[in-house]
Amino acid sequence: MEEVVNMNASQDFLEPMNFDSIFPQDDVMNGTTPLQIDDLVELVCYKYVGPTLCVIGVIGNFISLLVLSGDQLKESPYVYLRALATTDMLALLFSFPFMVFCIGTTNYFWRWYEIYVFIPLVNFFTASSVWITAAMTIERLLFVRHPLWARWRCNRNNAQFRIWIIVVFAVIISVPRFFCYEIKEEDKKAGILPTDFRYSTFYYVLDIFAIVTLHFIPLIVFSVINVYLVCELQHAKVLREELNLRSNRETEWQMDQRRFTVTLISIVLLSIMSILPAAIADIFLHAKFGYHLLRTLRNVSNLLLWCNLSMNFLLYCAFNKRFVRALTGMFDAGIFKVRNSLRKTKTDRTTVL
Repeated sequence: MEEVVNMNASQDFLEPMNFDSIFPQDDVMNGTTPLQIDDLVELVCYKYVGPTLCVIGVIGNFISLLVLSGDQLKESPYVYLRALATTDMLALLFSFPFMVFCIGTTNYFWRWYEIYVFIPLVNFFTASSVWITAAMTIERLLFVRHPLWARWRCNRNNAQFRIWIIVVFAVIISVPRFFCYEIKEEDKKAGILPTDFRYSTFYYVLDIFAIVTLHFIPLIVFSVINVYLVCELQHAKVLREELNLRSNRETEWQMDQRRFTVTLISIVLLSIMSILPAAIADIFLHAKFGYHLLRTLRNVSNLLLWCNLSMNFLLYCAFNKRFVRALTGMFDAGIFKVRNSLRKTKTDRTTVL
């Protein structure tokens, strides 16, 4: 009889690891067996830190989406940020039930959610997020290297077109994940069983392709371009000091571009921190390293990825004054509307009396 894989599904974002044996995670979660180091890391990551990050991230990305959908931030770079906020928020929304209900469960519905909702959809949203960030990084390089040409070519419509290409690519990469696992029930307990497709040569090639395109290529793009952008910013700062130029003599467009470049550098640094451990875990997985080490590394990389999905709002507030002005304006407008509504209600009551 085939043995059920009763474990957490999700690596790259989070694909389950290939072990055809039953792991005692239910007992670990219930406190009936001693905790291994990897069990403890998983418990902390998924039961405590992860859900907190999800809640913070959903709220932050929702606020970012409201601000970026306003009339003040319509340029090409902010189109990418709006798409990024959308994919990050949806990835976190689908991740939250997984962490709260799926870890250690044998309930059929939550196993179904794990393999048919969480794995494919969260992988889709995170793949989109990675390449939206990569596209934004490449466009920022063009703005720095060829500002006049980029100002003409890198417009809102072109940004939207590139985002749709990325979405289609992410769909193609993610669809096979719907067919990797199936649910097997024994004694009213549901477990996860890898399908034949999961072990096929086709899926192996597809998995290698996904690892290269979602981890290693973005990692190279982020690292090289980020170093270049940091050097260019430093060079521009030295040049301004040598020429004794003051900020108020710069055009508003130049100042906005510089602020956005700083914002992007911070976003990319956070992305590198989340992708690098995942890339190392991919190497360890295919090099057949020990299960416990690989599981711990995967849990940490997943936690860093959730952190990456959750923190962009804080980076916008810290480094992008234009975003902060738009955020302040949105809240001021909301407060003004509430006050007017209260005044109108009070006036109507006075008139009736």
